[in-house]
Amino acid sequence: MASFTNIMIITTSRLILRPVTLDDFDATHKILSDTEVMRFSLNGPYSEQKTIEFINNCIQQMEKKLPSLLAVINRKTGLLIGYCGFYKQKINGVEELELGYRLAKEHWGKGLATEAALAVQQHAFNEMGLTRLISIIEKENIGSIRVAQKNGFKLEKEMLYDKRIQVQIYALNKENIS
Repeated sequence: MASFTNIMIITTSRLILRPVTLDDFDATHKILSDTEVMRFSLNGPYSEQKTIEFINNCIQQMEKKLPSLLAVINRKTGLLIGYCGFYKQKINGVEELELGYRLAKEHWGKGLATEAALAVQQHAFNEMGLTRLISIIEKENIGSIRVAQKNGFKLEKEMLYDKRIQVQIYALNKENIS
């Protein structure tokens, strides 16, 4: 698995992507407990305990220098507005690295998820040496599909995920980047 050793902070014109910290609890819980934001989550809205587990998992992944989620910070306000980064997945017995993103709903429709995902994608291919990323998206999640497509991901297949949810697998191979 690729290492996160080179990553500390990724910046874009409007965002800072940085490691998650325990200080992020309040903003994180506000996002992860929102039923609309979590509509397409396998786990639904998070309890306070589940939010703590989420943050601790992100921190542990970073400490082990494994790909993880990063906090997405609005550069202008300094506020945490979401997450973007990696989830380890097993698709049909094959280990894959998923590029995932989730923003607070007041930040939807502004191109911020696309900007964050592109920055993480570029880091994955240029700094981490990855050659392929996927995104697992429910067919009804039009916003996430748009983000994936804008960043060059193509629909690869449809499948039943977690033996209960019909999803589409979008993929991007480094050699297909124009």
